[in-house]
Amino acid sequence: MDRPQAYSPQPAANQQPPGYPDPVNNPSASALQRFEQILGALEPDWEAALALLPDLEKESGAEAAQARLRHHRRPKGSHPSKLNQLKIRLGVAAEKARDRRSAETRLDSERGILRLCFGRGEPLARLNPAQFLAQLASVLQAADLAPTLSLERTPRPLVALGHPLPVGLTSRMEWADAEISPMPKEGEDSLLARLTAVAPIGLVFSSCEALPAYATPVLELSRFAHWRWPCPLELRLEAEARLADFEAATHFCIEKAGKVGGQKAVKQIDIRDLVEALSWDNGELSFTTRISAHEALNPQKLLAGILGLEPTTIRGLERIAVELADDPRMLQAERFEPKLRNIYEDAVLLSTAPNLQIVDDDEDEPMHLG
Repeated sequence: MDRPQAYSPQPAANQQPPGYPDPVNNPSASALQRFEQILGALEPDWEAALALLPDLEKESGAEAAQARLRHHRRPKGSHPSKLNQLKIRLGVAAEKARDRRSAETRLDSERGILRLCFGRGEPLARLNPAQFLAQLASVLQAADLAPTLSLERTPRPLVALGHPLPVGLTSRMEWADAEISPMPKEGEDSLLARLTAVAPIGLVFSSCEALPAYATPVLELSRFAHWRWPCPLELRLEAEARLADFEAATHFCIEKAGKVGGQKAVKQIDIRDLVEALSWDNGELSFTTRISAHEALNPQKLLAGILGLEPTTIRGLERIAVELADDPRMLQAERFEPKLRNIYEDAVLLSTAPNLQIVDDDEDEPMHLG
């Protein structure tokens, strides 16, 4: 159980606790760290925050600073002129940074995908996909493997989960892709050690593979999920009989809430082709479900529907593994690598050859660049 934090009085407005470094003049802190320290003050010094803008732009921290400022809560009606000025100027700086990143991304030959394989234990079972994604991005950041940011107006770390794990379940093998630039040169063992050192309880990394940026997203490669369920003794005979009937059937429908013609309704779904490889071992049921990027039928509801039980009675269900298909892009790497290399080479050539001539076959005269 977490220990309660000791109470410490809040500092007066625009004052820091004794021994606390001046957030603006601390040379060991980055511009973004100093900006965050200003935001954390009881009465933020917006003039000092404005003074940090040149450093934020120089250190490529304008977008992150804008995101922090968006989440900063101020009392209603409390918007001093310096804060409004900061929002405007920081917005302009962030927009310029996005445009620059957009241009650089297309020519970034060091960008790659770090494919993570990990287990999720009980402490993380209650996190929904969005919450776990944020947790995983934080772990990568702490391991000095910060993912690149998207080009949206509100940038987000480019980390994508594989086939989603339903809330409340644990897993021994999950997948995620993180876009990183530059991709670290060190080996997998060293990367795993860095991730393990900062991972929270319940998150266990087993592999991390460096892949080129054109690799197919892991979600699109997901094909099968393997499950294990410790069946309670009092349910075992009935469960074995029902599952035997299920295996013998060519069709098996369960009810699922959904929409029919735009109206909420209960639909009948045939799940027989989604479940296979049923087997028993010392009272534990093992089975496999077909999955894809477009299918996310909850395995608890699926199994409960087969057994005629309420989903809440299916306890202890665990995903053992997610099986991936071969990546067609990686199998045809030659179709992707030359294109990326040529884009980079062409950009270098255009920037270093002012007298380059481009001849259009449909015109008699060449066109001169430079």
